[in-house]
Amino acid sequence: MHLPDDITIPHFAKVVEASDDAIVSKDLNGIIRSWNRAAERMFGYTAAETVGRSIRLIIPEDRQGEEDTVLAQIRAGRAVSHLETLRRRKDGVLIPVSLTVSPIYDDAGTVIGASKIARDITDRRRADASTQRLAAVVESSDDAIVTKNLDSIITSWNRAAERMFGYTSEEAIGKSVRILIPEH
Repeated sequence: MHLPDDITIPHFAKVVEASDDAIVSKDLNGIIRSWNRAAERMFGYTAAETVGRSIRLIIPEDRQGEEDTVLAQIRAGRAVSHLETLRRRKDGVLIPVSLTVSPIYDDAGTVIGASKIARDITDRRRADASTQRLAAVVESSDDAIVTKNLDSIITSWNRAAERMFGYTSEEAIGKSVRILIPEH
């Protein structure tokens, strides 16, 4: 790969350090070789505390098999994309993360390690849980709850609306809300 003259290894190092996602490299035995500032913030360990140690340091006991699977994929030259799992902070708190792990190749094309990007998905999980709770409230309500877009097209329809108006959600969603208004 040919890089423009102004793109250098120190430039790439600055890119990695500026990332909001944890970026960690490890060898094929799972030994940490690099640990960026976002990894320090996310997991609570400094680079000095982790480089040279096993990545298993942050993997909960019941998830250790995931590392075996990831390393096998990497050794075979295959990336692991968006694996949602849990990792353990230095203080013992488990955090949900989405992992993308990619093989690192030497100049001869041999896999020599892995680059791991971890994104904290705590906020997304909370938002998903809130959305699910709200959906459960709407669905279990005894009141008809119907939403429509700005063009008056029905976009949601709960069971109480089915009972009150006689249309199933499949029949109502996508239709004009005017189906509920008598012609006179």
